[in-house]
Amino acid sequence: MQIRLNIDDAFLRDMQRKVGDAATVSDLVRDAFTILNWAVDEAVNGRVVLSANRDGDELHRLVMPTLSRIEASARDAHRG
Repeated sequence: MQIRLNIDDAFLRDMQRKVGDAATVSDLVRDAFTILNWAVDEAVNGRVVLSANRDGDELHRLVMPTLSRIEASARDAHRG
């Protein structure tokens, strides 16, 4: 399958700078889909995705519309 996206050039340059200039746009997109796939699998299994500092505190939850829809669907299924 071929996917065509319009992504701001400055955003991509900044991302490449952060991960290393050798990273191609294809690398970044593949990695993005890998993370999304994992996050979706976690949400489907009733888990949440969190990040923390090195000490394991200062937790931040990953929030995005796709995960919110999965969580809402799971709540609805649990009620019904």
